[in-house]
Amino acid sequence: MDLQSILNKWKIKVDVNTLFSMWNESHRYYHDLNHLTSLTSDIDNIYKNKVSEKEYEKLILLATFHDIIYDPTKNNNEEMSAEFFENLCVDKSNPDVLEIKQAILDTKDHKSTTNLSEKFNKLDMGIVEKGFDELLQWEEGISSEYLSCYTKEEYKKGRLQFLESLLDKYVNNTDNLLKLINWVKINY
Repeated sequence: MDLQSILNKWKIKVDVNTLFSMWNESHRYYHDLNHLTSLTSDIDNIYKNKVSEKEYEKLILLATFHDIIYDPTKNNNEEMSAEFFENLCVDKSNPDVLEIKQAILDTKDHKSTTNLSEKFNKLDMGIVEKGFDELLQWEEGISSEYLSCYTKEEYKKGRLQFLESLLDKYVNNTDNLLKLINWVKINY
């Protein structure tokens, strides 16, 4: 996958190195270039040659822009990322561009409104279905992002609320999620 070629084909006016530098901002520990690389790898492994070229490119663009704006102190990252994406597009009224924009917005609560966002949300939240060691790495990255701007108590309260909300949604990984919840309770 050549991201710059996809950007050019879709008339998205940005250099790929600018995007990569945004993904590499110093305050990112989980929502970083490794997260983007993991998502694009998953898209390649799961969807390449199984969906149309256009659908594949939309998934790649969605991965590239869904967390392009990321500040753990803000609650409008998805809106800002969607706006950033839209502003770079030459044809803002293109239905495919609008679908990608909506799918970016859907990553805020991972409630899908389109087939595209459903596919992507499963990929983006795929970490939740991993083993405990990978969940612990995820936790370490997320906590590094948030503990730079919140107290341990604030972080622990919000994180536990979020993790506990996942139990009903990811019942196949309940044991690992419960281990992570217990880890968070003990360590913060």
